[in-house]
Amino acid sequence: MEQALILSNDFNFILINFRPIKFKIKNYRKIFKIEKNTYEDKVTILYLYYPSFKILKNNYFSKVIEKKAFRVLHQYCKKDKIEIDLIHAQSIFDAAFWALSYHEEYKTPYLLTEHNQFTLRNVSKQKIKKIDAVLKKSKFNLVVSDDLVRQFATNYFFGDFINVGNAVDEKIFNNCNRTKSEYFEIITVGAYAPIKNQIKTLRALQIIDNLNYQKIKFTWIGINAWGTDCMEEVNNLVRSFQFKNIQIELVERASKEQIVAALQKSDVFVFTSLCETFGVSPLEALFTGLPVITTQSGGVNEFITKENGIIVPVKDFKAIAENILKILNKELQFDHESISKNAISGFGIKAFREKMIPIYNKSIAS
Repeated sequence: MEQALILSNDFNFILINFRPIKFKIKNYRKIFKIEKNTYEDKVTILYLYYPSFKILKNNYFSKVIEKKAFRVLHQYCKKDKIEIDLIHAQSIFDAAFWALSYHEEYKTPYLLTEHNQFTLRNVSKQKIKKIDAVLKKSKFNLVVSDDLVRQFATNYFFGDFINVGNAVDEKIFNNCNRTKSEYFEIITVGAYAPIKNQIKTLRALQIIDNLNYQKIKFTWIGINAWGTDCMEEVNNLVRSFQFKNIQIELVERASKEQIVAALQKSDVFVFTSLCETFGVSPLEALFTGLPVITTQSGGVNEFITKENGIIVPVKDFKAIAENILKILNKELQFDHESISKNAISGFGIKAFREKMIPIYNKSIAS
């Protein structure tokens, strides 16, 4: 939605969400119906509900349902005098499959951007075969980092991929209102999950805590951001470390404005993920002028430099602690304004527009 908003002065965007719902009497009125919403009064959002059956899983019935969904969408667009010139699928699973099928039905061109980890675990042979067609028939295959190119190659997909990176809105994330706390503030943003490996952050903090430094605070924002209630588990985990000196603040969820305010009063952002495709939250931290200490989790090496942070090996919590202490003791110092300026230059609104507008124009014209 945010990326569509960035480009909304140049293109008219309609975000289409195909939503499966169980085939039940109470859902009958919703099936094959479209609900409309808007984002920031500029981007139209459509939710198209289609029936999901536990029993009928074969390809024939899936095709029947798919074609019916497309007819409903096509009729809706025709009624509103909307002509779809290009489809942009934001992931192969399952958005690009819908895009391919719509292309085959109505000859509408499409392209895709892969944001997510690309793995074929638990993916059917039928879908794996379809991926070949998706990649071959799209106008452009975009990725958010070179690491995703490697992930595709690991799974034996060797197409031409264009790395367009990601985008952050500098109107929200910026260094304009940086403040100074009475504490030395360490922060991370991310849902609690094994792949994010936040336990290594806590182990790094334990090393620092044992050195008896005073006035240190650690804030962890977004623990339940992925929709699962993990607060009790996280609280128990934090209590198990028995921190004596470091003050801990745990935040289930937060608005962007709340995240920005927390980043702007912090001294260092810590990110201990095992595997990423890009790493949006460290980039958001850079936009606010905050230096980042991150593991080599993928994608981050495309925007972390010696001028804005440190990259350490995955799982190396001792290196995390060591570099936090260097910043605490002013052995490592960073220029907040320069960090923010350079991050915005590479991944802000202007940079994203310059990457995407030519790709859209070429896709539509060809």
